[in-house]
Amino acid sequence: MNKKFYILGAGPIGLVTAWKLLENGFSVEVVEKLDRVGGMCRTWKWRDFLVDTGPHIYHTPDKNLADFWEKEFGDLFIKSEFWCQNVRGKNFNEYWDYPISWQSISKYPKSLRQKVVSEIESRQKEGRAKANSYQQYIDSQVGPTLRKMFFDEYPEKVWGIPTTSLTPEWAPKRIELREKTTPFYHQQWNAVGRYGTGCVYERISDMILGLGGKIRLNSEVKSIIYRGKDITGVKLSKGKDIKINSDDRIISSLPINLTAYFFGYKSKLQFRGICSVYLAFDKEQVIPGRNHWLYYGSPRVVFNRVTEPKKMSPDIAPPDQTYLVTETTFSRGDDFDSLSDQHIFDTVIEGIETVGLAKANEVVGFSINKEYFVYPIQYTGYQEELAKTKSAISQFDQLFSLGTGGDFNYADSQILFHKALDLVDSIVRSEKSNSLLDQELKRVVKCTPNQIVDINGKKIGDGQPAYIIAEAGLNHNGSLKLAKTLVDKAAEAGCDAVKFQTYRASNRVSSEVKSVKYAESTVGLEENLLQVFEKLEMSFGDQKKLFSYARRKQIEIFSTPFDTESADFLDTLGVSMFKIASMDLVNLPLISHIAKKGKPIILSTGMSSLAQVDEAVNCILEQNNSNIILLQCNSSYPAAPEDMNLEVINTYKQSFRVPAGLSDHTFGLFVSTVALVMGANVIERHFTLDKGMEGPDHILSSEPEEMGDLVRIAKQIPLVRGSGIKTIQPDEYFTLNAQRKSLYAGTDIKAGQRISKDMVSIKGPGGGLLPKYLSIVIGKKAQVDVPKDHPLTWEAI
Repeated sequence: MNKKFYILGAGPIGLVTAWKLLENGFSVEVVEKLDRVGGMCRTWKWRDFLVDTGPHIYHTPDKNLADFWEKEFGDLFIKSEFWCQNVRGKNFNEYWDYPISWQSISKYPKSLRQKVVSEIESRQKEGRAKANSYQQYIDSQVGPTLRKMFFDEYPEKVWGIPTTSLTPEWAPKRIELREKTTPFYHQQWNAVGRYGTGCVYERISDMILGLGGKIRLNSEVKSIIYRGKDITGVKLSKGKDIKINSDDRIISSLPINLTAYFFGYKSKLQFRGICSVYLAFDKEQVIPGRNHWLYYGSPRVVFNRVTEPKKMSPDIAPPDQTYLVTETTFSRGDDFDSLSDQHIFDTVIEGIETVGLAKANEVVGFSINKEYFVYPIQYTGYQEELAKTKSAISQFDQLFSLGTGGDFNYADSQILFHKALDLVDSIVRSEKSNSLLDQELKRVVKCTPNQIVDINGKKIGDGQPAYIIAEAGLNHNGSLKLAKTLVDKAAEAGCDAVKFQTYRASNRVSSEVKSVKYAESTVGLEENLLQVFEKLEMSFGDQKKLFSYARRKQIEIFSTPFDTESADFLDTLGVSMFKIASMDLVNLPLISHIAKKGKPIILSTGMSSLAQVDEAVNCILEQNNSNIILLQCNSSYPAAPEDMNLEVINTYKQSFRVPAGLSDHTFGLFVSTVALVMGANVIERHFTLDKGMEGPDHILSSEPEEMGDLVRIAKQIPLVRGSGIKTIQPDEYFTLNAQRKSLYAGTDIKAGQRISKDMVSIKGPGGGLLPKYLSIVIGKKAQVDVPKDHPLTWEAI
């Protein structure tokens, strides 16, 4: 293979990707700014200790990954049970078990226990569905008492944002109340690196070199050279710069805002950093009991976590010595970041004394390390800026950007391994696919498409009013009550139709799908894709009630089926049309099944080529179904306006002779408005009651007021566009008469006097001869007296 891969950053995802690409026969070179590999999982020697950027535990519920780790690095791991607690109280002498368990709750003081149990028992499903803040979302899971104990102070400390200002997206998605008090990583494989976290990545580095790969340390990327949309080089701080050929590929694990900066975009995305302070002791142990680390949410101490790594691996410290690591989150340029190292140490050791872990005079040495790009800050509305940032990068086909900083999503080793392995798998499969001859199956089309599609008496196509669809989708959050409210608000906004999604979660996504493995499930911080679909799934029974309700409200209701069972169910409800999602545009068996029902089909076309759209259209036409509407779509959520490619709408009209429009996943109404001006026949926009609610689509959706604005804009645009025939409009006549220029006498003109040019002026209002007749007027004899500033008329000359 001639293609070469250049990997920017020798962190976990960069090293694993390089290793596996080399095993598949590719040429690979890794570039790293630091003097060692591992990135935020690196290990180095300090005094007589091996220290990490932060205590890290390898853990995974996935047996395949666990077996892989055992096979490749088994001798480097120490498997054990790892314990922690939350430390609270005025004197920091209250140790509360975490994760929360019923066993620990049973030991709470009676009044506290009764209050906690009462709040948990009174939880309502509607609470989580309607939550539009972090606090409401946590309350809906465990009640306000446990929220105040475990989920208020600590997150505010970590993120630097009051929990009252956090959206539900920040909240743990499924807080697990365990049966018994258990280790932190319960019922999954877990271990630490025997010689620090970095020993695993150092071995991968050795394997890369053994396979013929190159690793350039102490080489910072200074810039990326590009011409148009072609990357031609990478400029480094040390050594020879890299020349990039057209077939070469770059895999960047650099922070996404830095990568975008190299391409001329200054991103507003932000990260929280971690300052680790290492405190050395001439003693065997500091943290008492079985705990390996402790959490501190109190603002009275600067750190939020304290860990004693030697308790996890005795091989990283001498037998009679140990060290603590305190972690403090900060933002670049804030007050903490501005402190000197000595001031940071003084502040930390004061806190260590305050919480009672050690005395200042017991510390025999300290060291400090800062990592600036650790936690992506998902502030309210960050998705729009993320879309713009990704857009600046995604225009370059030679570039992949991934990793914690690279795709703006915090991840530990288990997720980074999965992403790296999946990326290599995709690259290998793509190469094999490109080496085969794709044979097109030519179909016999039985009918021609209709240029006007009728939906219950409403005609869709050129010359007809734009059809506005409120895409409620999954924004009901699994609640029939919220779904009915969405129907009400869509009707009040004047939308032509409201659309939902119909599926069985087990049919929609495999439990083994790649992205299922990309979620941190240890204490319910994240939900994987399957869990999200299970939570948002609405039963067929509830959907039947919803459709009846919408019809009573006299608004068209339909849905996107994701499997044949769902399509058949919708058909029994008497839907007037079907929607095919972009992800199913290549699912020709499903499209054929739906097309046979003979009802209009709206087809979204994200993630597809024109050839694939053609296949889907022909598949529908083969079933003698002529009613097709195509929607241009960019399947990024949210999408950047510059990536919408709205001219495709007209391409569809010209190529397929069908109505065409837009499925809009951008923020605001700008893109939808432009599409309407360009002649879009249909606009579909995500619709929500509150952008702040928890769920994947709320933030990019239109609320009722904005949807109402879209309906009004859609009605006004045809009036603004007009007929194309240029005439003077009736409302212009007053202005015409008041301001349009004509010929006036510039001085008193007597009857019989020959008119010269200096006797004529051009001014408003209208009433005299048009200025184009000036040459005719000059030299004529006045037939009547024309006083100064009076209009010159044909009768006057």
